[in-house]
Order: sequence, then structure tokens, then C-alpha cells
Amino acid sequence: MSQNFKSDFVNIEAWNFFRKRFKSETTEASYWSDINEFCRICGKPFDRVRRDDVRAYYEEMRGRIEEGKISPLTLTKKFRELHSFSEILLEQGGFLPEGAEDFFYPYLKNMAKEEKTARSVPVEEMDVLLRAAAEDTMVYTILTLMYRAGLTSTEITELNNEEDFLLYDDGAYVILPQRREPCYVPEDAWAILTDYMAEREQHPSLFYNRRGGRLNSMYISRMMKKYCGRAGIKQYSAEAVRNCCAFNMFAYGASEGQVAGQMGRTEIQIRRYKGVSYRGNLRKKANDLVKMRIEKP
Repeated sequence: MSQNFKSDFVNIEAWNFFRKRFKSETTEASYWSDINEFCRICGKPFDRVRRDDVRAYYEEMRGRIEEGKISPLTLTKKFRELHSFSEILLEQGGFLPEGAEDFFYPYLKNMAKEEKTARSVPVEEMDVLLRAAAEDTMVYTILTLMYRAGLTSTEITELNNEEDFLLYDDGAYVILPQRREPCYVPEDAWAILTDYMAEREQHPSLFYNRRGGRLNSMYISRMMKKYCGRAGIKQYSAEAVRNCCAFNMFAYGASEGQVAGQMGRTEIQIRRYKGVSYRGNLRKKANDLVKMRIEKP
């Protein structure tokens, strides 16, 4: 078990003191893995970690969430473990240098508040966000594809040009590298996308930065921060916008198979979107919602 593990990052004496509280080898292995992963990403031992290292790690993990590699709940789990390890070592004394702090707890406090609400954007706030983004056709189109078609930020950045899209009798579809089948693009989203494609500059990627280069997940993360700020709403992730697509479909009676197909997930994975609270909120706000079908900016 982990008492026999060797690590360049974790003081084994500190770890053996900490691990005594575990009754489950599975729990112990999870803590050991996540603590060492954190240290590897920071590139330094746990007892030398500082505030900036934790901030950089948090941003790295948020990027993985945007790419669909981990869930927000996984990030919360990791920070709970790191906070617990740091807290116990600080209470014990002797394992961390003088002046050391628990840099994880402030993030964990925010995560606890966000868990119930940040997995999707309330419909009235999504409307305000779209209004704030109306000045920028590219941003508006990206939000539309996440919200209405359920594309991830990674899938957005991987789009190249018009050849990625297919037109059939029943509508438009987009070919995505990681999906087995093309993804349906709703009619309102297609109208916004075609307007954008008609006016965009010609670059290798469909969406691009000021230098004409391909976007990355960090760009989309900063985009969300910028336009949530302009909208005067709380900070939502690109994943939260994408999740709305599944919530909306469930609220209007789509089956788990239909939602799974649209979102590129298995039916088991997609059940986590079937939230009663959001369904009630959606129905309550539906009559007042301006952009259930998104209008052109």
C-alpha cells in the first residue's frame, strides 16, 4: 500500500502520520494519487507549495473541466483532499515550514457554493449573457453552439471550416473528431452560425484570435469571465452553458437516449443532467425567456 510508495514530492513521515486516519485502502490510494498529482503539476514538494502554485493548479483543473476530461465534482474532491492534508499537517506542526497556510480552503468554500448552481446557467441569466455578447458575432456564435447544440469548448476550438458541417433534409449537422456520429445543429443556431461564416476572415480554424490563430480552452474560459462580468451575472463556465442544452432537452420531454446522442455521451453519463430543480426553473421562466430559440444578434 502507500506506506511503501516513494515520492519526490511528499514527506513520507508526514504521509504516514496523515494516513493513520484512513480505514479504507481505496480512500488512502485516492488521497495519495491526488496529492502527488498536485505536486507534479506544481513541480515542487508539498511543503514548498505557495499561493500562486495552488492558483495555477486550479486554473489547470478548470481547463480540464472545460475540455470535458474531469467534472466539477472531481475538482471539488481533489481540493477537499488537499485541504484535509494541509490542515492536518498545519495542526500537527513540524511538517510544514513556518508561515505556511492552507491555500486550498478558500477555493473549497467557493466550490461548496457553486456545486448546486454552477453546473448550468439559469435561463434568465443565459438570456442576459447572450445580450451582453451580442456585440461580438464570434462570441455570440460560440455561446449559441454550446447552449443549443451542446458542443464542448474543446469541440468549438477544433472546428475548422464549412467542410465540418453537413446539410441533410432534416437540418444541419457538424462532424466532431471525438464523436461517432455527426451532431445536430438546431435551426436557430444554424442561422446564427451561417451569418458568422459569411462574414468571418479566412483562417484555418473556424474561430480564431486576433492574430488569426486557433482558440484554446483557456481563451474560452477568459471569454466566459469577460462576458459574465459584462452581463453582471455570476461567473459561469463554458461547461455550465453546454449543460443547459441537456437540461433544456429533458425539460421538454426528450428521452435519455436522445439527450445522450446530442451531447455525445452515454445514457448513464447523461442522467446527471436530469435535474428537477432546473426543470422547474425552466418551465417557470419559459414565458419570459427572450432566447429559448436564440435570435440573431
